[in-house]
Amino acid sequence: MQENKSYLLSGLEKIIDFVINFIIAYLFLWVAKILYPQQITVKNVRMFLIICVLCLVTLFFYNYYHAYLPMRTRKPIFFISRIFFVNLAVFGVSTAVVVILPQVEVRPALTWLALTMGVSFLVLCAKKLAMISALYNLRTNRRNIKYILLVTDSQEMADAYMEEILENPHFGYSVIGYVGNLNVIGLPHLGTTGDLDRILKEYRPDEVVLAFDTVRKKLISKYITICNNNCAKIMVVPAVCGYFRSPRQVTELGNLPIIDIRSTPLDSAANQFSKRLLDIVGSLILIIVTSPLMLITAIGVKLSSPGPILFRQTRVGKNNREFTMYKFRSMRVNDSEQTGWSTEEDPRKTRFGAFIRKFALDELPQFFNVLKGDMSLVGPRPEVPFYVEKFRKEVPLYMLKHTLRPGITGLAQIKGLRGDTSIQARIDEDISYIENWSFWGDIRILLLTPFCAVNRHEKYAEQDAKQKQKEERRGSRPQTKEEHDDEEI
Repeated sequence: MQENKSYLLSGLEKIIDFVINFIIAYLFLWVAKILYPQQITVKNVRMFLIICVLCLVTLFFYNYYHAYLPMRTRKPIFFISRIFFVNLAVFGVSTAVVVILPQVEVRPALTWLALTMGVSFLVLCAKKLAMISALYNLRTNRRNIKYILLVTDSQEMADAYMEEILENPHFGYSVIGYVGNLNVIGLPHLGTTGDLDRILKEYRPDEVVLAFDTVRKKLISKYITICNNNCAKIMVVPAVCGYFRSPRQVTELGNLPIIDIRSTPLDSAANQFSKRLLDIVGSLILIIVTSPLMLITAIGVKLSSPGPILFRQTRVGKNNREFTMYKFRSMRVNDSEQTGWSTEEDPRKTRFGAFIRKFALDELPQFFNVLKGDMSLVGPRPEVPFYVEKFRKEVPLYMLKHTLRPGITGLAQIKGLRGDTSIQARIDEDISYIENWSFWGDIRILLLTPFCAVNRHEKYAEQDAKQKQKEERRGSRPQTKEEHDDEEI
């Protein structure tokens, strides 16, 4: 029943999108006519056909890239990103066609295309958000509900499933009960697995969810056959669900489906390329812009105390490979400079060193690390090998941060997790960054970083104190300080 409604809604949405795009394209054709009166013809069968083809091609790619999938459990950004990239791709291909065709006036055509695809993106996003909001309200008010039958013998699996259902009422799911041979607390027991056929005929659920810790393939095949015979849609909660931290991806080994439990956006070659391109272009621009500042800082370091201008230290980067990280030296040369810790009143710091650390000027040479490919502009901060070995034994999932290039700044840093703060909290933010990476997310972190770099220790002193108090209340041991030169931007 609900699936039929979903198909009807999807079909109606496609018609609406075609009409919206057609109206926008036709209206901006008149705008282009006003801007270029001698070069644009509006009342023309050819232009009418061009608009129809443009709208149909766009609609095809919306559908191909899943812009019309059910909105029940997907986030708005899922649909917005697809509309954006389809509009961008259609604009790019159309631009190439306009440039190639000799009889087409390039400037008027590109003006019309840019206005059409840009406004189309804004209007379709507004329409999609309005639809999601309306459905959200409907389901929160217990309308447009999907009724679920849970088949399970595991309290843990049932609890995990019900936790998601109860925390997300806008999904519009209602579990009518469970079928199983063991007792599961918190749900109505409708019968044993031997009664599954009768229960399906009696309750006619919209969906059957199979959730077992361990079960034989023969039994699973039996349950699936019974569900198929009753035309019931089947969903399976994998027994390894507790290991999932990142977006899931089903791949294939021949005809065998395999679940990738550690799939991340940066597995995509296109995403890797865009991130590296941002690093190269961004670091080049920043090196040029900050070169006068780096020169002044270098002179100040040289005059402030004897020793080298740059401080070099071995850090652990992507795939556990070691590299040399550069910073402006902010301390007097000492025996513990490679492993020592630092505090705000560290006697080893020079007066000028304290100044450049306060304003994060000591980090500027790391733009060269980014250009070399050792680091990225945005990512988890790198550690020295000693602390990597220490934390990998103490902090769960710590080594996942080494699946990508370390960064000058990152999600943990803009949230104030630096200095003497919880290593576990920092790793949680690093993993969240890896699992939810996006190009625009990197841009956002870069834009926020300057506001977090100035007076960063004073700004977050109160926050760090609260974090420590919280850990003490939980009975956790104090976290280890980082080495002196790992106070991140």
